[in-house]
Amino acid sequence: MLDIRQNNHKLSFEYEARQVGFQQFIQTLLRTLLIAPLGWILIISLAFGVAPLDKLLAWSIWFFVSLIIILFFLNQLLKKPPDINKNQTFVLFIVAYYGLLWGMMAYGAMGYDVVLDSWVLTILVGIVSVNLPSYITFPKAFYFLVFGMWLSTTLSVLLILDRYDLGWKAVFGILIYVISLLYVVKPISNRVLEGIRMQLLNKSLAEELQKSLKTVSHQANTDALTGLHNRHALNKSLEELIVKGERRRNTFSLLMIDIDFFKDINDKYGHGVGDKAIQHVAMCISGQLRDDDMCARFGGEEFVVLLPNTSTTEAMYVAERIRKAVEVTPMQNPFQPMTLSIGVATHQYGMTSEMLLKAADDEVYVAKANGRNQVRVSETDTFNTLPKINEMHI
Repeated sequence: MLDIRQNNHKLSFEYEARQVGFQQFIQTLLRTLLIAPLGWILIISLAFGVAPLDKLLAWSIWFFVSLIIILFFLNQLLKKPPDINKNQTFVLFIVAYYGLLWGMMAYGAMGYDVVLDSWVLTILVGIVSVNLPSYITFPKAFYFLVFGMWLSTTLSVLLILDRYDLGWKAVFGILIYVISLLYVVKPISNRVLEGIRMQLLNKSLAEELQKSLKTVSHQANTDALTGLHNRHALNKSLEELIVKGERRRNTFSLLMIDIDFFKDINDKYGHGVGDKAIQHVAMCISGQLRDDDMCARFGGEEFVVLLPNTSTTEAMYVAERIRKAVEVTPMQNPFQPMTLSIGVATHQYGMTSEMLLKAADDEVYVAKANGRNQVRVSETDTFNTLPKINEMHI
């Protein structure tokens, strides 16, 4: 089964490499066709006054009208990524026709002057050679090009045997040349396509690695039960806030939150319901926070909320909002009212993360000792009890 998957994976990349190679071929072919008029200008300049003007004019008009049509269809093809399965037959037809166009030049220009004949054959061979790099990622098209050019050249030479002494020698000379080119094209093309396949494979592996790293990073910083940040992520963010606070004198606050009588829920309903209770509280807390705030599961039934750029007074109101949200939203199935004891601490210059967490945790114990379901605030000099106040938007 593993071998089948590996083979399918390999075949998938091979097909994708062929697809990319086909798209690159279309783009390169378009650029190559744009310089085709240079060859036409050279032929006309050499044949002018030597070959009959009517034949040259007829071939020129045919050539340029056909070239404009070919360029139009190729541009239309490039408006969306060409599909090798859908478009290759059409492209092969265009390429073969393009080869026929160049080969028919022999009929109008050869047989009138030995020097011109040599130039025509040289230009035909040059056209094949210049086009070869463009076809390297789609060699099948190169076969159609040279076949079309050789066929039309052969027919042209046969039609002018009465005025061309080297007819068969020219036909076989061009044939030997193109066969030699075809012999070397395939292995070069295979290596180029293999290079494309390896690039695609490396890109895929890099994307998979990046995805895996993101997943691992997410898992390393996320609590599996609640989807909140875990203690590792909390410690990192808390240290960053402390550094910014020390450097820029930015004020931030921290909430330590503990679920009241959580042990009784576990004892009465079991740990499964206890997990649901933790998830329920996590959802209620998250619903009361701003985008920049951070909530983390600290451990067991404890949560910590970081409130950047938040004073003690503002943090008190956020804490009360959270406490009230949980109080008025009992867990369903089973129905279970829940309350929270919350400690609030604001970072003071020189405080470490351990000191800040302990200050808020101490207030949680004070809240529990004073009847639970309340917010307690840690101040530098005094500890105040925050009465249950109306919900406010900070």
